[in-house]
Parts: sequence; C-alpha cells; structure tokens
Amino acid sequence: MAKDSSTGEKTEAPTPKKLKEAREEGQVARSQELGTAFTLLASFLVLHFAFKEMLFSMAGRMRFIISMDSIPELDKNSVFVLLMDGFVYIAKLVAPVMLASAIVGGLVCFLQVGPLLTPKVILPKFSKINPISGFKRLFSLKALMELGKSLAKIFVISLITFFHLRLAWPKLLTTTQQGFEPALLFIADLIFRVGISVIIFLIILGVIDFIYQKYDHTKNLKMSKYEVKQERKEQEGDPQIKSKRRQKQLQMSLNRMIQALEEADVVITNPTHIAVALKFDIDTMDAPVVVAKGEGYLAQKIKEKAREFEIEIVENKPLARSLNAATEIGDEIPVDLYQAVAEVLAFVFKNNHRY
Repeated sequence: MAKDSSTGEKTEAPTPKKLKEAREEGQVARSQELGTAFTLLASFLVLHFAFKEMLFSMAGRMRFIISMDSIPELDKNSVFVLLMDGFVYIAKLVAPVMLASAIVGGLVCFLQVGPLLTPKVILPKFSKINPISGFKRLFSLKALMELGKSLAKIFVISLITFFHLRLAWPKLLTTTQQGFEPALLFIADLIFRVGISVIIFLIILGVIDFIYQKYDHTKNLKMSKYEVKQERKEQEGDPQIKSKRRQKQLQMSLNRMIQALEEADVVITNPTHIAVALKFDIDTMDAPVVVAKGEGYLAQKIKEKAREFEIEIVENKPLARSLNAATEIGDEIPVDLYQAVAEVLAFVFKNNHRY
C-alpha cells in the first residue's frame, strides 16, 4: 500500500470532491485501446461495404486518364488544377471512412468519461517539456509495462494474421488465374477477415484495459484517513468552531425566549423534563400562544426565570407533553387542547385576581 509519512496509509476510497478535482485536472479513467479498436471497426465496416464502389470509381478514373487522346500542356495553372482535382477526388473517396472513424472515436470517448472540458490540460506545463522529467517517464515502470503490452499485442496480431494467411494460402496461390477483379475482391475480403479478427482481439483487450484503468485511477486517488478528515473539516468547518457557533446560537435563542417569557401568564411543566410558557390576552388574542418552551436544561432555565418573574408554574404532565409535541414557539395552541389550557388559565387568573 502507498504510504505517506505525514498523512498515513492511503486506504480510503476517494471522496466525490477528490474525484471532481481530479476530473477538472483531466485525470479520468479512459482506455485508448478501446477507442482505437472501435475506430478501426468503423473504418473496416465502411471500407467493406463501400469497397466495390470505391474500386469501380478508381477504375473508371484510371480508364478516363488512359483513354485521353493527348496529354494537355502542363504549366503552372494546369498543374495546380490537376493537383486540386486529385485532392478533392481523394478527399471525397476517404471522407466516409474518416467521418465514421471520427464519430465512433468521439462516441466511445464520451461513453467512457462523459462530458468533459478541461482547459487546464491544454495549458503548457514545464514538467511536460522538461527533458529530465521526460527521461524519467521514458524509463519508468509504467513505460516498460506499455512497451511489454505493445510487444504482446504485435505478437498476437501476427499470430492472427498468420492463421488467416495459412488458411487462405492455397486459394491465394491461384488468384493470378482468376482475373484482376476477382483476385482483388478475394484479397480485399481476406484483409477484411484479418482486420475484423484483429479488431475483436483489440476490443477484448480494450475492455480489459478499461477495467484496469478504472481500478488504477481509483487506486491512485485513494486517500488516507487524515486526508478524508481534513476534507470533511474544510467542507463542514472545524468541529470546535461549529460547536462554539451552536452554543452562541443557542444562547441567543435562549435570550430571546427569556425576554418573551416576561410576558407569559403561566408555565406548564412535566415537572422536571418539560416546560411550556403560555401567554393569553382575552381582548387581543383568539387563543393562547406559546412564548417559550424547552426540555432538560432549557426547561430548568424557563422554570428558574419564571420564578424570578413571579410567573405561575403549574404541573400537568399530559398537557405539558402534548403542548411540547404539538407546538413551536409563536404557535397558537391546538383546538383539541383548548379545554385543558382554559382550565389552567382560569385557575391562574383566579389566583391572580385578573378576571
């Protein structure tokens, strides 16, 4: 396993943030072998289906040139016209093959990595043109592995070609007796069969290479527990800072509740775990409103301040639990609790001689 003296062993899978950063740098799992194989497949298929038309087209052009009565006088302009005419003809001839290769190559690349635009990769880097770095890359383990893979690939392709030539050798010897066109079509068919066999091998190799590239990409991006922890800190903030922030928010919330508690008419308790403070003005309110509530420490604080403000504290376990579960600060009490709360308020107001 890869070790890092300051961060520990890289045993953790890369986080989404790490994968995103690597993608932005152009570091993605992609097999060039797979792209090459499918590009060759597209080229061979187009050549196979269009070969006769291409052959007849070239034969017709050759017949036209041979049948010319006289060769036109060559000068600067006529040579340019002939060259351009030949260039346009060849371009039209190979355009379907080139277009199919480009489309299939782009599609295979897109299916491997998805939409990806990385301007950073285009920017020049000194490490890429540094001869010392280039020399190290040339004799690195990865370069030697690529060389071995290339030699093995050449060996297998040679075996495939030899196998097809051996099978076709008896018929290949008689092609001179078949005439030009049948011989040419037979050779073209032989090349196509060899090509398809080689491409099937390259596709299998490309799939294996793609699986390996995915594995190697994930392995190279693995993180240590320390790096994962540091990234989480960066994303979520330092736990100590978050704790202080929560404490500050809790204190501010408590201060606001204490200020509102001064206007409460009654505090209904559990008695030790829950405290709910209610306010009711018969002239301005349709129903009692919760001005403060809390559990545990907050409940104790509410009761403590209620005694300080000389607010009536009433113990009613079922009602305290129901109010705590069904309301938030600032809410009117639910309709189904009107009767129970009315009885408590009536008792409180009677004791305080308010009504």
